[in-house]
Amino acid sequence: MADPTPKVRRGVIERDGEACVSCGAQGPLTFQHRRASGMGGNPTRPGFADGLAACAICNMRFEGDLQTLALLNGWKVPRGVKDPARVPYYHAATDRWYVITDEGPWRAEIPREVAVAMKLAVYGPDGSYI
Repeated sequence: MADPTPKVRRGVIERDGEACVSCGAQGPLTFQHRRASGMGGNPTRPGFADGLAACAICNMRFEGDLQTLALLNGWKVPRGVKDPARVPYYHAATDRWYVITDEGPWRAEIPREVAVAMKLAVYGPDGSYI
């Protein structure tokens, strides 16, 4: 996936409270692409729902030992999911679940039960996307 615009990158980091969604580190922060770009990349620029704030260490670990946790917490979105806004994400630093949109750098808190229901609607009861 192409790099986000400076406006999207800054908006995502501000939206996430200038903290890594996984460990809460205050910086330096990177734009975590929620959707994998695949071999050869994707020329489409990511929107607000495509990204999260992550420190460089967690961003790297989301592709390794934290991959399953990243998928469960919405920090990564499986390749088969076309609209990442349908998948809520968990912000560990605030211990809350949020929904986001491509309309702008905002988030809305949702109860854990709603987050689970939303993920079930996307992934199915067997979690086949994960």
